[in-house]
Amino acid sequence: MVKRGISDKIVDLEIKKSDIRREKSKLVLDKCVWLYFLFMIIGVLGFIYGYVDTKMLNFLIIASFIILIIGTLPYVKTISREEKLIDEIINKLK
Repeated sequence: MVKRGISDKIVDLEIKKSDIRREKSKLVLDKCVWLYFLFMIIGVLGFIYGYVDTKMLNFLIIASFIILIIGTLPYVKTISREEKLIDEIINKLK
């Protein structure tokens, strides 16, 4: 009975740790999405009003996609790691 109580607490701690990692990744992803849209809006509006030429517009669009990719990778990596951890816990409890 005592061993089961300890293992339940360990599982709860693992779940909380996983939630913290996921929240960190979501924050990074959120900031990168904001930067993506900001770069796009600045690029398009700057091009329309003549503040940005075509080379700068292309640079802003490419930079926005790079930012979006960089922000997405840690989130995908964290989610896949959590899925593996959950599968391991499930297999261990069976």
